[in-house]
Amino acid sequence: MLRLHISRSSRVVTCQAVTSVLLTASLLAQTDSLPIELRAAGDALSAGNVAKAIDQSQRYVWSHPQDPKGFLILGDAYAARMPDGRFRAIDAYTAARRLTPNDPDPVYRLAQMGLRLGGADGERIAGDNLERVLKLDPLYMDAWDEWLTLYRNAGGRRKMIDLLSPHRDNSIVRARIAQLLIEEERYGEADRLLDSSLVVDSTNVAWLALRSESALEAGDTIVGLRFYRRALANAPLDSTDALWRQVLGIATPDEIRMWVNVPSSEKGFWIENFWARRNPNLFAVVNDRIVSHFARLRYARKHYPLMFPLGLYQRSSIARTLNLEPSQAEREWHLRCEVYQALAPPTSGLDLPLPGVSDARELARVSPGAYSTLTSEEKEALHFAASNRRDARAQQALRDPFAFSPAVFTPLGLDLRDVDTAAARVGYNLSTGLDDRGIMYLRFGPPEAVKYGGDNTLDPRCNTTEVERWSYSAWGEARFARPAGLSAGARNVSEEIFRPMNERQFEAMRLGLTRDAPSEPAPLDFGVWLAQFRDQLDSTHPDLVVISTRGELAARLVGMLSGDGTVRRSDGGALMMPAAPGNYVLLAHARVGDSLGRLSLDVRLRSFDSLPAMSDLLLFNSNVGDSIDRSNMLDRVQRDLTFGHDDAVRVYAELYGLTPVGNRVRYEATYRLLRTTDPRRDVVKDVWPDATVIRFDREQLFAPGLPVKEAVNVRTWGINPGQYVLRLEIVDKVANKSLGRATIAFRAR
Repeated sequence: MLRLHISRSSRVVTCQAVTSVLLTASLLAQTDSLPIELRAAGDALSAGNVAKAIDQSQRYVWSHPQDPKGFLILGDAYAARMPDGRFRAIDAYTAARRLTPNDPDPVYRLAQMGLRLGGADGERIAGDNLERVLKLDPLYMDAWDEWLTLYRNAGGRRKMIDLLSPHRDNSIVRARIAQLLIEEERYGEADRLLDSSLVVDSTNVAWLALRSESALEAGDTIVGLRFYRRALANAPLDSTDALWRQVLGIATPDEIRMWVNVPSSEKGFWIENFWARRNPNLFAVVNDRIVSHFARLRYARKHYPLMFPLGLYQRSSIARTLNLEPSQAEREWHLRCEVYQALAPPTSGLDLPLPGVSDARELARVSPGAYSTLTSEEKEALHFAASNRRDARAQQALRDPFAFSPAVFTPLGLDLRDVDTAAARVGYNLSTGLDDRGIMYLRFGPPEAVKYGGDNTLDPRCNTTEVERWSYSAWGEARFARPAGLSAGARNVSEEIFRPMNERQFEAMRLGLTRDAPSEPAPLDFGVWLAQFRDQLDSTHPDLVVISTRGELAARLVGMLSGDGTVRRSDGGALMMPAAPGNYVLLAHARVGDSLGRLSLDVRLRSFDSLPAMSDLLLFNSNVGDSIDRSNMLDRVQRDLTFGHDDAVRVYAELYGLTPVGNRVRYEATYRLLRTTDPRRDVVKDVWPDATVIRFDREQLFAPGLPVKEAVNVRTWGINPGQYVLRLEIVDKVANKSLGRATIAFRAR
């Protein structure tokens, strides 16, 4: 049979095929004591012979109407014959519940059938029976997780608190009551219950996460982050994915796919990096994105709850696909109420304003006819008037082949399924208990403006709360609508869902489903450039040099399961970051006064364990006689890579693994300088036929364990103003081996 259950990790409703009879552990343990008829019915059902199981169990309950075990197996048999058996299964489980009112098993099975039935009836059946199960046994199977997907209102929370209160001597039940109290914003009561549970188990990650959430929602950042750090430290002990469930609503599709492969031992570090990638200000002591997330969650939970979690739209990818295309009535409403704008157009023969356009860009794309905004009923009336020869203007309109041509309907050319992926959509609403507006709020915070209904204020049908448009200056306009309220019965989706009607709204929806953003603005424009050197303490590891073009610099390397957790800062705008070889995201923030800027770059740090090798290049504005080494180069580097007419430019690199002869090494250094109009294009080219080439035969003292320093001075007065790329190639003349090459771009004024 198909059994609907709620995943503990994400509370996503799924269907799982099971071949065995849905029997409780107690019944299975008593199989040998079951009557022969019931045992045979169970064996038939296990073998997939549903008809035989129904026949045998039905005969048993006729002759034994007071035995609840017979009704349980009969219900299981009918439940395996879906969809027509679902109501008979409910009747059988109801009979078993009547016979054993204190047994949670038949009640739980009734709830399962309600979950499978779906819709309003299924939600009522599942909700009522899950409440009964939890009243009888608050720890029974998955009843708690399944109930959490169904309630989305304050009344349901308060009722469940009352149902669980008699069992609050159990620390698990106390924590569950505390979770509901947090959602009721009764933080003090929740804290007392959680603290008493943590006395029993101070390392319970789920309780620590809830204690942190309570404090952060209440505005106590210090206490909230302290408990959150404790939860992260104990994350390997957690089997409930409590920390992940708190952040799933803002996770990207890639992060959702990655999480399932994160080892238990690394989950705390992974969540820490999850937040590091979202840190809005590396100069701040506290990652404000954690704090703002729980503040947003508190508001969204109150204002944008998911009201119909068992609707097919939330449970089935097929149902969502069928609802992607707006109905005819939705299109007509859109044309009349949103495409229309007051451009003082002439009126049609029916004294209706002609549709306009919202801006010049749309004007070039749409060409509506005079009657294109009429509803289907109005068009039928027009045809009726013309057919009865009562209205000459109607007859004239019908002779015009373009009179009813609608404006171009943009979403028809967009495949929303590219965004509505399993990772990006299935589970976001159910795991958070929020509709699509709540997901958008959780990810991007409050909109700068909200507009209800359409732009056409002349038509009263356009004044409705069934459509909301949220405006963000940085992200555009997100459009939400309730299809059931606009489609005249053609769509049954009663939630406010993403409903884009043009490219800009489609892009806002894509952002709303695939990324998130902090509230803190970062308008500062700046750039960074990078160089890699061999680490002086660990010869196999690199040191990443990060240089900002302006302002103070703060940076952090973040990997999925690795990275340097330290945020490094430099007032001079250049810093060095040691790390293991691998792929990272470099978070770089610059600050000038009160103005902040943010950059995120994918970086691959190479290994220096294969020798010989060479570093990347650095450029300095330096006098000829100055000595440059690792200790002072960060203070001397030319941050914007721009040099004046009289500057002395020094090129610096380090060489590793040259073959010594005695205490000396010999190598050839070849410099190529090319003037360019496109540095990005020329940096990756293997050959520069027009480059100026200079070669040096070098001989230097060799010190074991230390790099060989290669440097040359270039006077900018010898070259014309413009953009240049400079490449250095090194060949070990003793071993006749190439160390590789390094390239850098700069500008001469």
